[in-house]
Amino acid sequence: MSQTTPTVSKRGRQNVRAAFADAQRRLADQAVSESPDPNLPRHIDGKPVKAGEWIGAPWDAMPPECPVTVLGHNGGVTYCVSAAGQMHDVERWDQTVIAKLFAPHFNYAMWAWPGFGKVESDDDGNPRPPKVKRLERDKAAVCLIQEGARRGLFDPSDRVRGRGGWIDKSGRFVWHSGEYLWTIEGKKLMAARPGELDGYLYTRSPDVQRPYEDAVDADTSPAGKLLGYLRTWSWERPGLDPFLFLGWIVTAYMGGALAWRPSVFTTGGAGVGKSTLHGVIARTFDRSLHATADTTAAGIYQRVKQDSLPVTVDELENKPGSNKAQAVVELARLAASGAALFRGGADHEGTSFQARNCFLFSAINPPPLGAQDKSRMAILNLSKLDQEKKALSLDLSEADGPMILRQVMQGWSRFADELLPDWKRALHDAGMDSRAQDTYGTLLAAAQLVVGDEAMASDLLDVTEMTRTGAAIARETTAERAEQMDNWQQCLEHLFGSTIDNWKSGERPTIGAVIEDLMAGSEPLDYDNARARLASAGLGLRKTGDPCEGFALAVPSSGPQLAKVFGETEWRGGVWTGALKQAPHAIIWRNGEKRVHNVKINGSTKWCVLVDLKAYQALSTDD
Repeated sequence: MSQTTPTVSKRGRQNVRAAFADAQRRLADQAVSESPDPNLPRHIDGKPVKAGEWIGAPWDAMPPECPVTVLGHNGGVTYCVSAAGQMHDVERWDQTVIAKLFAPHFNYAMWAWPGFGKVESDDDGNPRPPKVKRLERDKAAVCLIQEGARRGLFDPSDRVRGRGGWIDKSGRFVWHSGEYLWTIEGKKLMAARPGELDGYLYTRSPDVQRPYEDAVDADTSPAGKLLGYLRTWSWERPGLDPFLFLGWIVTAYMGGALAWRPSVFTTGGAGVGKSTLHGVIARTFDRSLHATADTTAAGIYQRVKQDSLPVTVDELENKPGSNKAQAVVELARLAASGAALFRGGADHEGTSFQARNCFLFSAINPPPLGAQDKSRMAILNLSKLDQEKKALSLDLSEADGPMILRQVMQGWSRFADELLPDWKRALHDAGMDSRAQDTYGTLLAAAQLVVGDEAMASDLLDVTEMTRTGAAIARETTAERAEQMDNWQQCLEHLFGSTIDNWKSGERPTIGAVIEDLMAGSEPLDYDNARARLASAGLGLRKTGDPCEGFALAVPSSGPQLAKVFGETEWRGGVWTGALKQAPHAIIWRNGEKRVHNVKINGSTKWCVLVDLKAYQALSTDD
């Protein structure tokens, strides 16, 4: 008790200070700068300048201290940042468009490009200075278009950054909340209005979470509390999965700052708590989250735009006759590395999208996941909740998310320079491939950052013994990673699993069964019988020692039987040949001599890819 009370008191004082500082900042946000009457001179470099009389007017230069920034142009579009801080792509110019660009400083536009009323006289008949009555819209438009041409070509797809986590050129973490760009300088939280930084444009948007105003350490962090809640779920790997899920929460704040963004897919039947986990995420991230339960890939990227905020999709089920779920998973695959997505439009104008978001999915029956998808995500299986350890309530606070965000900002250098390299090295030494290092290493390093080294010191995740810990994680994830076969192996396994439809006596053995019987030395299936059966499937066979140590399966690049075998797969149309050539040299014979590769099948000589069946059997046994 004596240890708990000071910690709670410290956290309470922190919350009060942070809430007061945040309230002060929000009050300052509400202040609106004045917009002087367009008839009044504006002081530029200490000198009064009357309406429309600035140097370069009306369009040879931009007016001084203009609240609108022109970024450049592309085709017939001019890209501008409005006085309110938002980007506009302008193609047609009218009074309403210019008003949107300059609001709430429309008086400035009228001062810069004034339309004067009739000259009036005073009571003595002396002419009065003309009054500004309107905006000269065409002059304003020409000036902004001219500036776009002067600035050059601009492509928003790779120059604009939305809300979420990023890094600048110096490697410093930047959080874009919408209204501010937040950074840590020393131990102080700094805020600046969105704008151009290091060649990128951070656009102003509706505000999401702001970082906690006070410093946060492992003792005052809510991460330990969250980890305790997560342990009440019935995970398949209770010593690992809660840490991976917590790590996803942390990496979701990092977003665009990460070189690799791992996804998490929670699976399990009804009543295992998948939707409750989504509720925990929604409460933690509040508005810093794009959450949906029924969506398409197009719906996601139209919503996300340039944000690097996390995306959660509940109930991403494998529905018959629909590829919608697989397209969403494909988007997450692209987001992992930040690869660009290109799509054509009805108006013949292509669109591009570059996702830099961390994705979280859940489903009872997930859609088919290829090896390229599984290698980019941690699949966490859940079973029925244990009522004896189930949390009766989740005491989540509105400050939890901002506090974890503050930890990310404070600890970014340690995460990037120390924790992540250490985890990847440990997993590498344990024999895990680069994708597994990126995925599991990123999640575990992020978890360690927020809960501290002591909280990680379990039997499985002892960070003081990284070699032993890496080996333990490799063992825990063996089954999951074993499903991630390479493309060539998936192709070969599909071939082995296909039936030989045209064999005698009504038999329909699989190609793999024929090969297995041949290699086992089954009495009725000698070389000649096996060769005849495989020929019915459009395949050839070479004897042991010619050229391989064992039998060699000869796979031609064409043929009606193989076209049927691969007809509904990604290897159709002869693509299976290229896929098989991706196999290691020990599996595929590659000397290139025609004598070796030319094999007679059903009376026709064909060039074939030769699969060393003995070498493949040895590889499969080792795996």
